[in-house]
Amino acid sequence: MKIGIRFKFIFFTSLLISIIGVSSSWFFSTQARRQLEEELKKRGYSLISQLAQDGEVKDSMSVAQKAFFFEPIRRLRNLDIEKELAYWRVLLAQDNILLEEKEEWIKTEIDKIPVHNNIKSITGPVFNVYITDTGEQFYNFVIPIYEKHSIADEEFAAQFFGSGEDYDQKEEKLLGIIQIGLTPERINNKMQTVLWTSSLPLGFIIVLVGVGVSYFIASGVVKPVKHLVTITEKVAAGDLGQKVEISSGDEIGLLASQFNQMTRSLKQLIDEKEGVMDELKRVNTELSSINIELVQKNEQLNDAQEQLVRTEKLAAVGTLASGVSHELRNPLSAIKNAVFLLKRKLSRKPLPDIDEKSMQFLDIMDKEIDRSSRIINDLLGFTRVTKPTRFSSDINEVVNEAISRVEIAENIQLSDNLQSNLPLVMIDPNQIGQVLINVIENACQAMVDSGELTISTKVSGRFIEIEIGDSGCGIPEKEIKKIFDPLFTTKSSGTGIGLALCHGIMQKHNGVINVKSQEGVGTKMFIKLPLVDVDE
Repeated sequence: MKIGIRFKFIFFTSLLISIIGVSSSWFFSTQARRQLEEELKKRGYSLISQLAQDGEVKDSMSVAQKAFFFEPIRRLRNLDIEKELAYWRVLLAQDNILLEEKEEWIKTEIDKIPVHNNIKSITGPVFNVYITDTGEQFYNFVIPIYEKHSIADEEFAAQFFGSGEDYDQKEEKLLGIIQIGLTPERINNKMQTVLWTSSLPLGFIIVLVGVGVSYFIASGVVKPVKHLVTITEKVAAGDLGQKVEISSGDEIGLLASQFNQMTRSLKQLIDEKEGVMDELKRVNTELSSINIELVQKNEQLNDAQEQLVRTEKLAAVGTLASGVSHELRNPLSAIKNAVFLLKRKLSRKPLPDIDEKSMQFLDIMDKEIDRSSRIINDLLGFTRVTKPTRFSSDINEVVNEAISRVEIAENIQLSDNLQSNLPLVMIDPNQIGQVLINVIENACQAMVDSGELTISTKVSGRFIEIEIGDSGCGIPEKEIKKIFDPLFTTKSSGTGIGLALCHGIMQKHNGVINVKSQEGVGTKMFIKLPLVDVDE
């Protein structure tokens, strides 16, 4: 079932006004009841105060005579014009009840009404509310009664002659307490009258007025909206010549004006269809360009993520390598010394039961210890890459120095193309030389039978680029991204530390080391060093 906007508007507006009306009625009723209750409390205090000040009451309590109270009680009942007095009770200081009575129309028995305990603790009027088991409610008032003070002869003489003895400070004797109860029945009846004669009619009138006002407001608002909906349906069907005839100055009129402007603009756009199509093509081209840019940014983000992962791996492996290297170096040194002593002793004093194989085994142990030591040194070198000590250097001299320190096999042809007059770069020659030596050695090891080793230098943008290529077996595509990871190697005797160390050195130089390889064709390594030191 579809609910119209008129019904919604009338319903919610009427609901809001009804809530306001009910809240107002409740507020006024609460205030009226609170005022009546305050008046009842004041009357209760007034009645019990007058009873406490009655001299006959004090005399009767002094002699503990019940009959003397009848006249004060009669006067008290005469003062109770509204007939709110429900019960009265007189307790002597010895906690015994002298008198207790109630009005006949009170349902609750007088002995069911609590007696105020601990009389001596009362120093002034006390008020509380009792609710009995039968549901009757009483406003209970309690006041202490003290012995009437008379001036003795000694006190009179002292006051007359100005004696220093202070008789005003004598403590008054407590005779007992008087307890009376008022019923709020009149308040309840009056509140019922107020509710039925004022609050409910007022709330009902507010609701009726709210519904009527909501109906007229809804008629004034919904009718133009319905007209606007009809025109909109015609425009949606293709009739762009429609116009909304609403000339009011409110929001509906503004909406109609904007709608007419929209239809005119839409008709103009349809008439200029070819121009729109050209614009759409232009937008499509821009979107394609943005898409390409997003793809590039995504690739850059992936590269940065891979770089972060690689850095974390390097840090983890570095921490592990540092601890393992220190733990292994001392045992290996002890084993090597033991092997050296054994070989020396056996070579000086040949024993008949020692054959040549034993000496060969000792030689193998010696070589493997040296190999393990080199691995440990590589690990320590990996974990101890210090901040480079940079100074202006000729990169061609660094390349030549590295070539001279590498043993290149005779079956490998070396071709170098070092561009002359290259600008100097701020580098640590020792660390960059270590990178070049490692890369050149890897290239030579990739060419087992024969091959060509190419080394070139040039300026490439803001970098000096060193290219080292080989015609070896190449690197599988799935392993190219892993070659700079620590402990990853494709060689049976490799440790996987060399290229990871090179990558760390290049990072400290704010440089880049990349690789291009094709399996079965060869590999090219590109080392790029910035011409401008970004740390300056």
